[in-house]
Amino acid sequence: MWKQTTALRKISALKKKIWCIRGGQGSGKTISLLMVLINHGLRTPDQEILIVSEELTKMRLTVIKDFKKVMKLAGVFEESRFLAETLYKAPNGTFFKFIGLDKSDIGKGLRSDIAFFNEVNKVDVESYRQIASRTKRVLMDYNPDAEFWVDTDIRTREDCDFLQLTFEDNEMLPKEEREEILNYKKQGYNEDGTVKNSYWANIWRVYGLGEIGALEGVVFSNWSIIDNLPKEAKLEGYGLDYGYTNDPTALIAAYTYNGGRIYHQLIYETGLFNSDIARKMQEKGVSSSSPIYADSAEPKSNNEIKQKFKFNVIGAEKGKDSVQYGISVMQENHFKVTRQSSELINELNSYCWSKNKSNVPEDKNNHAIDAARYFETMKRIHKPKRIRSSTFK
Repeated sequence: MWKQTTALRKISALKKKIWCIRGGQGSGKTISLLMVLINHGLRTPDQEILIVSEELTKMRLTVIKDFKKVMKLAGVFEESRFLAETLYKAPNGTFFKFIGLDKSDIGKGLRSDIAFFNEVNKVDVESYRQIASRTKRVLMDYNPDAEFWVDTDIRTREDCDFLQLTFEDNEMLPKEEREEILNYKKQGYNEDGTVKNSYWANIWRVYGLGEIGALEGVVFSNWSIIDNLPKEAKLEGYGLDYGYTNDPTALIAAYTYNGGRIYHQLIYETGLFNSDIARKMQEKGVSSSSPIYADSAEPKSNNEIKQKFKFNVIGAEKGKDSVQYGISVMQENHFKVTRQSSELINELNSYCWSKNKSNVPEDKNNHAIDAARYFETMKRIHKPKRIRSSTFK
């Protein structure tokens, strides 16, 4: 039988609309949240409870498995009520619906009493917004691999209860796993507290202490956040990456200031037609004369926005190793990102090199980055050549 843990007691005491639970390995955050949800759902009739994660297939091995485990321990699970292992219909009319965001538009438009985002750090902010804006209460949990949009925009809100948990809050954690977590610290630090191994020190920080860490193999480390765009910053142009159903359309403005680059995010949204993109560009005050370097794989979109809406859209030149080249250009100098650019910040924190291919990044967490890369690549290709004074002799 599952016993009450410190983690469960702490979570049960939360009161605000949003519950933001950050925790390390073995903290019991997901199990405790499921216990709270199940208890509420079975005691309160006709509730609509959504349990949301990045991928439905993975959910079957993690949160859905935990849901069934908790229900069985409580002696209330009925297999016949679990339809396709995505919808559980309780006797009192309450529904528990599991949603994987890898399915097109699934969950968008649904209204609910409670939405629980499991591993919310793997969910894009637009999918979160679509669901969270239509629910009465939001719950979320995550491991703090790196800072992302929840850390910058959600957990500091007045209507949000933030809770940080560690393995020490879970009295039900097996002894073997507890010892393994403590071993992260031994491998990362010397007895005097100095770092012995940076990799294991980061693992201990994230999975042992529940503190924000840094992903191993992240592509960009040469950047920082500024609170606001300086008035003296000079607009150089824009980068545009198209998306629609699952991937967002991203528009990034590029500025120079004190000899350095600043990126400011203007658009990051799914479901936009070309007319929607153009309208939003007009609303954001996008210059009609400045270059907008866009994905050349979308020539019809580029031509429509250019011809019909009169924006200076230019297809970004692509070729062999163009991604790596664009990345190398962006890595040459330190750049800054405005704090309002939430999704770009999230991408920069989670865009990593592939573990299977040398010098190739993983093709995810890169929509706003691709927009910035198009701009930098084209700016470099079309940089005016310096004319030597000897030419005029």
